[in-house]
Amino acid sequence: MSCPFISYIIPCYNVQSYLPKCIDSLEKQVIPESGVEFVFVNDGSTDGSLSLIRQFAERDNRVVIIDQSNQGVCVARNNGLSSARGEYVFFMDGDDWLTEDASEVMYRFCRDSRPDIALFSHYKIQEGHTDARVWVDCSKYLSPGYYSRQDYINNTRYFPISNKLYRRAFLNSKGVSFDEHLKTGEVYTFYIHSIVLSDTVAVSPDFVMYYLKRSGESATTSISVEKDISILDTLHTVNGYVKKHCSVLAEKRSYLSSIFWLVTSFSLIKYVGRTPYRKDLGQLIRRVKQDQEYFELLKFFTGKGISVSKHSLLAIAIRFLPPRIAYTVIRGYYKFATRNNTE
Repeated sequence: MSCPFISYIIPCYNVQSYLPKCIDSLEKQVIPESGVEFVFVNDGSTDGSLSLIRQFAERDNRVVIIDQSNQGVCVARNNGLSSARGEYVFFMDGDDWLTEDASEVMYRFCRDSRPDIALFSHYKIQEGHTDARVWVDCSKYLSPGYYSRQDYINNTRYFPISNKLYRRAFLNSKGVSFDEHLKTGEVYTFYIHSIVLSDTVAVSPDFVMYYLKRSGESATTSISVEKDISILDTLHTVNGYVKKHCSVLAEKRSYLSSIFWLVTSFSLIKYVGRTPYRKDLGQLIRRVKQDQEYFELLKFFTGKGISVSKHSLLAIAIRFLPPRIAYTVIRGYYKFATRNNTE
């Protein structure tokens, strides 16, 4: 039996209410000249997720099921990657869903050039507001096309969190996998690790997936400093890959902007629209500022000759203002920006 062109790897943990839409989109995936497979990794779900996956497998022989005890999403993705047979792999979650022609679009884009990594766009949707969708266009940072790694690094204005198709033989030959020690930012770490080891990268403006932001993700009832501070582990890991395999990237503003935004988003920005200043937030901000690698980012974006930008304004507030004042200023800025965007 020939190998499919794309293996979709879908870790699932208690997503019973979301899986039907995801499964419905998968059933429609067809590549006439090749094929696809769906590798579901049930990560110890306690709801009806596994039952839904098994029902799907009964009517579609393209389904592969891995049933494991709860070990976390990184282990689940790695186990899915080990079982995948496709020439390319595409990682998604059980609450995401594909466009009807996603597989054919990705196949047409990659079939001739066979890049190590291909970036695609997606729609972001807030749960409960499915009519209001935001197009996340990865090609706004670099024109669509096919690039060597060096050309991609030299020309992209940002390293986006977007949908990526990875050539499986490339991942296996370079030993790229999800870091099972990370608690946050593991998908971005996988992406950067892949980029610095790749030979070719392709960028497409076509959107292939809908990413659902669940309502519960914005209903913060508590702040876990210990969990949020783990984004610094992600920063150190990503920087480690870059310094080891592609040190020139560490000097690129596009890269520095990307990782500064990643850390700042996880440790501060995600709270500004949800809660006024609290002591535990002040503790979190102080601990992040004490990290040497993050502080170097603050220095870069507040240094002489750096143009005014969102990153520079954030860095100035975080670096020079007390946590309470910095948080209040940033919160006010985002309230103002949000209000203007909706008018």
